[in-house]
Amino acid sequence: MTRLQIERTRVANGVECQQRVAARVFGRGTRGINENMARAAGSWRTLESIRHSGTVRQLTTSLPNNAYFVEHGLRMTSVWNYSGLDPDARLILAGEDPTVYFFGFAPLQMKIVDGDRVLLDGPVIRGDATVIEVRDDACLAAARGYWDAVVTTMYPCDAETAALADLSLRQRRIVTLMLTSSSDDEIARKLGVSVRTVRADIAAVLDLLDAPTRFVAGLRVRERLGVPAPQPSDHAR
Repeated sequence: MTRLQIERTRVANGVECQQRVAARVFGRGTRGINENMARAAGSWRTLESIRHSGTVRQLTTSLPNNAYFVEHGLRMTSVWNYSGLDPDARLILAGEDPTVYFFGFAPLQMKIVDGDRVLLDGPVIRGDATVIEVRDDACLAAARGYWDAVVTTMYPCDAETAALADLSLRQRRIVTLMLTSSSDDEIARKLGVSVRTVRADIAAVLDLLDAPTRFVAGLRVRERLGVPAPQPSDHAR
């Protein structure tokens, strides 16, 4: 990680000073970065992504976008820094595809695209954060070394629900999606099953948990997982 930080700083300084470096500003400001990411991702073949933090609000925006590109052929591995997420964000990720989403020790954010370029935090320009697209060989080698180190720490996000061992894997995913306010239609679409199947699984979950309602089931699941019930302010963020 230290090597990548050194190389990132060198390249970012070069971009900021308009020196000849194998890098360019990919996006500037939160909106500009997100819009450019959405446009560019349609042409990517592979994405090795590391995120050091994330909020529920950010996930509700980024995960549907990711799902769209994965459905259209993008091969993605996404590792999230466990300690950088709040409990509800972890629950959301636990309901996602366990072959795509992982937790690990990943304190530095980056994305390796198609194996030949890396997206990194760039310099602040006129008060705006930037992301830079880097093709510099030394920086790419450092990014690959960092990725390989992170991979040794990663494990599927759905392991977060191991305390629900009496539920099937699909039921665990349904429960986590249900806890994070996904509708039956959204759950069915994510899991590739019918709405009828989702509702049958939810009924089975309520029975297993001896819960008369989804709300009570949610409280009991949170108790098992050691996750506090959300406060009203959590939904207002």
